[in-house]
Amino acid sequence: MLFGAIDVGTNSIHLIVVELDSAFDTSRVVYKAREMVRLGSEDALERGRLSRKAMERGVEAIARFAQAAHERGARRVRAVATSAVRETENGTDFRDMVEERTGVKLEILDGSEEARLIHLGVANGYPLYDRVACIIDIGGGSTEFVVADGDHPYLVDSVKLGSLRLYDAYLRGKRDPLRAARALDAHVTEVLGPLAERIRHYQLDLALGTSGTIMGLAAVDAAQRGLAVKRVHGYALSRARLETLQRQMLVMGEAERRRMPGMNPRRADIIVAGNAVLIRALALLGRDEIIVCERALRDGVVVDLAQRDRALAQRLGDERARRVEAVEAVARRYEHLGGHQRHVARLGLVLFERLAPLHNLAPADRDLLWAAAMLHGIGRFVSESAHHKHAAYLIRNTPLEGWRDDERELVAQIARYYRKAMPKPSHLEYAALAPEDRRRVDVLAALLRIADGLDIRHLGVVTDVAATPEGGIVVVSAQADGDASGEVEAAMEKADLFERTFGLRAVFDVVDASGSAQAQGDRA
Repeated sequence: MLFGAIDVGTNSIHLIVVELDSAFDTSRVVYKAREMVRLGSEDALERGRLSRKAMERGVEAIARFAQAAHERGARRVRAVATSAVRETENGTDFRDMVEERTGVKLEILDGSEEARLIHLGVANGYPLYDRVACIIDIGGGSTEFVVADGDHPYLVDSVKLGSLRLYDAYLRGKRDPLRAARALDAHVTEVLGPLAERIRHYQLDLALGTSGTIMGLAAVDAAQRGLAVKRVHGYALSRARLETLQRQMLVMGEAERRRMPGMNPRRADIIVAGNAVLIRALALLGRDEIIVCERALRDGVVVDLAQRDRALAQRLGDERARRVEAVEAVARRYEHLGGHQRHVARLGLVLFERLAPLHNLAPADRDLLWAAAMLHGIGRFVSESAHHKHAAYLIRNTPLEGWRDDERELVAQIARYYRKAMPKPSHLEYAALAPEDRRRVDVLAALLRIADGLDIRHLGVVTDVAATPEGGIVVVSAQADGDASGEVEAAMEKADLFERTFGLRAVFDVVDASGSAQAQGDRA
């Protein structure tokens, strides 16, 4: 089924449409759009009122996005609003306008709920696992801070330090931008100081940044460094580089900043204010760099919708939902439930469907592949060395509610062969299987190996995959959002079991989201 999420921010309005496999809690983004509406423009946050023109722009954008979501088959669309709407006295009037003219119910989030949803989005798109991160989301009207690992948020807070809000209050139209910037820095430091002191009590492993401001800064930084970056997910921004960029941009006029390589022209005015927040936050937290994460609030809204549906299914006695929860509970127990596992599971299931005429397995065998994909890395809980073997041991010896013993054994063997050696008759557990079960293991482990290779960096660069038998070869076409050369190389190396199982050569054809060829290769 397809869900849509509309994120109504102070600066921009975003839409994401996601296809969810409710059976296995996996997802695929099918459409994204953004409009820089500037709902909080004309000093709306200072005056406490949204302007009529901004409200009209917002309603029109939401109407277009709702229509786009429904045209693409979205069964449900959830729209949420943040700082500009919750803080202004006529924010509820805007909410009523949206519902009356578009039929979309607009939910006004408080700061804590906004931060919770940001964590959901980030944790399902970045490999946090048990690492503790400070997630910083700089919006137009506010900045959200979340201290969390992959499963739990430990601190959530929202401060009124947004890029558009601060630009209007401190920088717009100022004749002496350096003096104005010093006043801005002093204000940001005063507001962030108490919060930073609370956050410093946690032992942070990394800082993650999400939002248009941080992604925009990464694009400018990459351009200045001569890096050809199509996607900034996973990009490391150093505080030293941010400070250098700030010094450069402060002495430029807005027209000059618009011409900077990598700059989004519509963000050239407010980006300096957002960067001031980011620099001061990193300094107060004692962090030298921040990693960019493209997942954000809108992604969290979709995850929340999916979790609600699954919780309802469990309450109604859905056996599939219980089986899914049992597998995820094991992954959590061994500290290995995150975006990589879900992404590999989704790619594996897509390959299973695309190659159904080739492998002729039953639809129920999808369950085995999904479970092995979700659990293939849990052996790292024991040791990084030979973790695939440790994973098989843990799966065999950990209860899985709703799964038969024979199913659990197959899942264990599929996970055991996702890397390193292929199945051999000399492997006692494999040799003990019935011939039809040995073939299941061969086929499903072969698909899992390729799927894992296509997310070797755990960044979700490969967004979709097709596989087509053509004579004596199988062409695996992976759609990528960014450079996928590493993923292609890994998948090629891991296609050995696939070629042995099917007697066909695997050829990889990778294209970017626009359809342009990016890379091609095979194991010949």
